[in-house]
Amino acid sequence: MTEPARLPARPLMFGDVRASSSVIGLGCSRLGSTLNAGGQSEAARLVCRALEIGVTLFDTADIYGQGDSERILGECLHGRRSDAILITKAGQRFSAVQRAAAMVKAPLRAAARVSPRLRNAISARRAGVLPRDLSAIHLRRALKASLKRLRTDYVDAFLLHSPDAGELASRGDQLAELLDGLVRAGQTRFWGVSCDNVASLEAALQMPGEVTVVQAPLQVLCSAGAVDHLAEIERRGIMLLIRELGQFAGPLDDPAGRRAGIARTLSFANAVALIGTTRIAHLDDAVATALSLMPVQSAQDQLVGAQA
Repeated sequence: MTEPARLPARPLMFGDVRASSSVIGLGCSRLGSTLNAGGQSEAARLVCRALEIGVTLFDTADIYGQGDSERILGECLHGRRSDAILITKAGQRFSAVQRAAAMVKAPLRAAARVSPRLRNAISARRAGVLPRDLSAIHLRRALKASLKRLRTDYVDAFLLHSPDAGELASRGDQLAELLDGLVRAGQTRFWGVSCDNVASLEAALQMPGEVTVVQAPLQVLCSAGAVDHLAEIERRGIMLLIRELGQFAGPLDDPAGRRAGIARTLSFANAVALIGTTRIAHLDDAVATALSLMPVQSAQDQLVGAQA
């Protein structure tokens, strides 16, 4: 396998805290997925490859792979926790059907390999809207369970997962108090919101407390309605995690689309491009693309993890 140059870290900010991260992060929604034919061994190789080539930020969630995404990361990062920035999310729940399917994931994966109809059905169900639960009891339990699967006693950032803008607006004080409490308890260093649209982005930025990370699709951030919010994000030093690059620039399977998406992402201040893939070749190419677009970083900037 051809070895790309190692991706250096660059300085970023978590609010008023200086940190550093790779400009490419691994989006881990497909790790452990029923539709990932390679299973957990292939997913583990992808994570290990990411670490080898300098990817230091890993974005996951409690529902990804019915928890297997976090389990795979926990296994791969065991003994290497200080090498990575770990971000997880909670606030969505599985339906009864999806919980039942999780119990028979192995035979479902095998069947999906030979049945396009089943693959399409699983894919369609994954694309559906999941029930949301931002209750204090659910979020606390979800983070506790995530930490166990990740084999760590803290995450670098804990995000609300695709919350409704209306609920953020009506319960912002309560949610911020809860999340600030998780920071004080040492379970997460920072907190933020994973947003699906401009409305939820606006509501997230209006929450009290220390919102230090915002995640959103590239297409949303490039819309006219996001211009003022981006200026505020930059002013406040909020880390910007940008996902779904392919919806803006074309399929990430296409090298030209991948390059265009990464180039646009790197034009934002304090941003990390999340590459959601199960293929090492795609990740290697994304890192090579980022290297070709990045200015040379000084050795003193090549740090990992948040620094006080």
